[in-house]
Amino acid sequence: MLGPDRLDHVAARAVVPEQLICYVRAVAGSTPRLFDACLGYESPDDLVLIGYPLHDPPQSLFDEQALSRSVDLALESSRAPRITVLAATRPRQAPAVATKEPPADKSPGQSSGQPRDAYLALPIPAPAPNQKLRNLLRRAGREVTLDQGRVLDQEHLALIDRYLEYRDLEPGTRLVFRNIPAYVQSCPGALVVSAWLNRSDGPPRLAGFVVGDFTSLSTAFYMFAFRDPDLAPPGTADLLLHALLQEGEKRGQVRMNLGLGINPAIRYFKQKWGAEVFLPCVETSWERRPRGWLSRMHKWISGAKSP
Repeated sequence: MLGPDRLDHVAARAVVPEQLICYVRAVAGSTPRLFDACLGYESPDDLVLIGYPLHDPPQSLFDEQALSRSVDLALESSRAPRITVLAATRPRQAPAVATKEPPADKSPGQSSGQPRDAYLALPIPAPAPNQKLRNLLRRAGREVTLDQGRVLDQEHLALIDRYLEYRDLEPGTRLVFRNIPAYVQSCPGALVVSAWLNRSDGPPRLAGFVVGDFTSLSTAFYMFAFRDPDLAPPGTADLLLHALLQEGEKRGQVRMNLGLGINPAIRYFKQKWGAEVFLPCVETSWERRPRGWLSRMHKWISGAKSP
C-alpha cells in the first residue's frame, strides 16, 4: 500500500492514464502498490502491472530491464493468481501463450491472444488546426456554449447510459463507465467540459461533454468523451477537445495523452488533430501456477511470509 505522499509523487509523473492512481481507485477499486520502478494494482484475484517505469529523473519508458525487475518482484511478492502487464513490450516472464482473448475490434499489428494498441498524444500547444477543422470549430462555437465544472448532472448521466446501451462492452469496461461520476467527484485533477446547445425556445440542452485529467505535471489526459448524436452540431467533439488542450496549455502541461486508438473511427478523430503514436501498449495476461508444497515449506522454515 502506498502512503499519500507516494501517491502524489507517482501521479505527478503519470504519462499514461493507468498511472493516475486516484482515477484507477475510483473506477476499479483496486489497491495501488509499487513494484520497484513500476506501479501495480492488486485485487484478490488480479494484479495489474503498469509496465512504464516511473524513473526519477525520467528516463526511457521502454526500459526493458526495469520492466523485468518489476515483473520479477510482482511475481515474488503478490498472491494474485492472475497477472496482467500493460507495457510497451511483452515481458519476458510471460508464458508463450497468453490467456486473454483479444477484443473483436483488432488494432493493426494485434496478434492472437495478445492485444496491442498504442497511446496517441498531441504536443501542447497543439499544431494549428487545418482549414476544415477551423470551420468545424467555428460552427460548433456558434451553436453551443461551453462550461467547466466537476459535477455530472442527470443530463450527463443520460449520455453515459445511452453510450452503454448501444455498445457491447466487457463487464469490467462497463464498470469503469459506471464509476465516472465517482471519479469526477473524488479526484481533484478531473475536469468536466460540457457543450450546451444554444436554444431560443427553452433552456440549453447538453450536446456533449468530455472529462480531462490534469493531475500530472507534464501530461494532460483526454479521459472520456460523450456526444448526443441527435443534438450535437458538427464539430462539437472537436470544440470540446480544443477546450481541454487550452486548459492544458494554461496549466503548463507539455503534452496531451489522448488514450488508445481503440478502433479506426476513434483513431481517425485523434489523428486529424495531428496526434501521433506516443507509446505502444501490449497487454499480456496469464494465470500463475500454484507453488508447490516444497516451496511453501521452504518459505515457512525460513520465516518468510507465505506466498
